[in-house]
Amino acid sequence: MNKAFVKDDDAWEDPELIRDPHADIPPGSRNYMTPAGAIRLRDRLHDLVNIERPAIEERLNDCSSGGQDEDKGKTRELRKKRRRIDNEIDFLKVRLSQTEAVDPPSQNCEVVRFGATVTVQPETGPEKIYQIVGIDETDVVKGLISWTSPLAVALLNARAGDVVKVVTPGGVDELEIMDLKYGEIE
Repeated sequence: MNKAFVKDDDAWEDPELIRDPHADIPPGSRNYMTPAGAIRLRDRLHDLVNIERPAIEERLNDCSSGGQDEDKGKTRELRKKRRRIDNEIDFLKVRLSQTEAVDPPSQNCEVVRFGATVTVQPETGPEKIYQIVGIDETDVVKGLISWTSPLAVALLNARAGDVVKVVTPGGVDELEIMDLKYGEIE
């Protein structure tokens, strides 16, 4: 019988599970990352391929051989988890093939470039510290901003003492660059 007429859980794909590995990267650009970020991405791929996926396969094999998890719901959930892992593996393989590690200390320390840690003073409020990193390294809570973000774009090529304007949902903010260096946020 043609598979088109058979309900097959493995053929089902949840659109939320599939991420486009090209979506966030500007056309014609590489996936710039810090060396540490590239290592974390490679480590995640290694763990998925060598630890997480084999563990799921083992549990699925136990289910199909009449082991402890005979429940069809459990099998369906394991298959869904395997699909998520497979999709993440595919995503990471493409992302890593596009990755170019940029060593921040090799940059010109006079202007803001990729990898710079920048201390800014908003018009109101306390100083803030941001590091410009790769798309896959972004963590706003820690002050790690993507090189494609509006804030990073406004800061790029500026120098200490410059005032930059950043368009935000609340309007236009002016930020004075108090300091810039190359290295991790402390």
